[in-house]
Amino acid sequence: MKLEFTCKGYYAKTKKETTYTMDIEIADNYLEYLNGLLENGELNSNHYNYIINIAIRELSWFRHIVFKEVIAINVKKSYTYLVMLEWQTEDDSGLDYYLYHNYSAAKNKYKNLITDENDADISWVGSEVFDENGEVNEGYHFDCREETGEEQNLCWRVADLNNSNRFSIITLTKVEII
Repeated sequence: MKLEFTCKGYYAKTKKETTYTMDIEIADNYLEYLNGLLENGELNSNHYNYIINIAIRELSWFRHIVFKEVIAINVKKSYTYLVMLEWQTEDDSGLDYYLYHNYSAAKNKYKNLITDENDADISWVGSEVFDENGEVNEGYHFDCREETGEEQNLCWRVADLNNSNRFSIITLTKVEII
């Protein structure tokens, strides 16, 4: 399990106080023990007998920070990003999926799949659904979740209203790794 330690300290050269975080991989069964040390005020520079204090002190020093104390411990969640293309026509169907460690790579794949679906040489969507101005032609439904600066779930969906067996759905989903 990866824990995020929020620490207080000060810069070695300027003595300016700072709050900073560091991630440390810990065995799952140590979280309760570490939270007990935190509650008892024992995760600070005055306690030299805990291995975690020594580790935090050493890691802080690489940032040129003198460690004073841990003020919070949080479980750092890990995520993966799943990009899926699900499509169906009258004579075929498919499900393609791709896993990524970071959001920007997943978003890039998501955008590339949309570009491919809009290519008339690759997909029925590109040749039938949109007109030359990018407007949706009559007889088709288009839905798209707008992108924001946040890492969020995205969805791009096209359906043929006259044939329920023709659709194309591209999604980007953030999935917590447990």
